Parts: sequence; C-alpha cells; structure tokens
Amino acid sequence: MAPLDKVVAVVHGDVPRGPAAVPDEAVRWAVYRPHPTEAAAGTRAGVTVVHAWVEPGTPIDPRAWTVAPVDAWLVDEWVAPDRPGDPWGPAPTAGVPTPGVVHLPTVVRRADLTHAAMVHHWRTVHAPLVAVHNPGVARYVQNVVRAPLTPAAPAVDGSAQLHFRTVADFRERFHDSEAGRRVVADDVAAFLERGAGWRILAEETWERP
Repeated sequence: MAPLDKVVAVVHGDVPRGPAAVPDEAVRWAVYRPHPTEAAAGTRAGVTVVHAWVEPGTPIDPRAWTVAPVDAWLVDEWVAPDRPGDPWGPAPTAGVPTPGVVHLPTVVRRADLTHAAMVHHWRTVHAPLVAVHNPGVARYVQNVVRAPLTPAAPAVDGSAQLHFRTVADFRERFHDSEAGRRVVADDVAAFLERGAGWRILAEETWERP
C-alpha cells in the first residue's frame, strides 16, 4: 500500500470542530489550535494549523476546507526513529484534545543553502542533536515541503512538530542544560534563516485519527 500524502495547512482563523467538518478526502485529520495556557515569543496569533492525510493522487484544494484564508503545502513527513510512537500512549480519541503541548515552527533555509542541502542537514545533523539535547520532546517530526498547494503560500522549506507529553515537560525539559541549548541554537543558525519563520504552541485534536 502506498503511503498517504500529507498536507500542512495554516488557516488564518479557526477551523470548525467535529467530524462533520472533516473533508471527505481526508483519511486522517488533526487540528492544532493555540494552546489555551501557553504563549511564546514568535507565536503567530490567530491561526490554526491542520494536518491532513489523503490518498496519493487525490485532488486537493485546501481553500475549500474552511471559509478563512488558507496557506497550504504538500509535504514529505519524516518521524524521528528514536521516538516514532504517539507520546501519549494509546491512540487519541476523536474530538478530544490530546495531553501536553505541541511546538509547531516553520523553517526557512539560509540563503546560501539549497533546499536539498538544508533538508540533509536538518535530517542528519540537527535531528540527532534534538535527540540528545531536547529530552522533553516525546515525538519529533519533520515535514519537508514538496510543493505549495495555495497560490499565496509563503516560501518555507518545512515545518516541525515537537510533541511534549506534559506542559511541564515543555517548560522544564525543553533542553538538557544551558550548554545543550547553545549547541542546538548554534546548529539552527548554521542552516536556517533565524527569524524568518514563525511558530505556535498548540493543543492537538484529532477529528479523524
């Protein structure tokens, strides 16, 4: 069976709740709304992120998914092999927010790097550093942009998902130490354009697990 295609959509507004709001073509559908108790510098206000999985070759128009403006990309999903499973244990319940918090940043490569070089560094250099120096991250996913799906979608190279089992893990165990924080920050500066992307801290809800 061919793997499903994944879409990352940024909705400039909210997304209707409930299974009736999930488009028919979505095999799986997860919604990420700003976490009700968390905020951070660089957080994009007033947006909701949707992750949708569809059968390969399915016609996709994310602008039909909501009345709010949408930016969307077709992505290749890569799950860090050291943390492949769901961080909360059992499969999530449809319509019920999962525990913890999800950090969702977009990534934009440095101007002196090609997209392919940036992806190689992100996968082979940065991900191992996350495994060592970000102990609170229970699941780490890289979504590499394959193509934009909406005309005005910003030029980004990907987006990440850093899942934390609890809010305390996010607040207190994001880094293993100040030295580890500097190692990760220095590596980010080696391949990403700092300040070019944005992020939200999200509450995750699966409408179609």
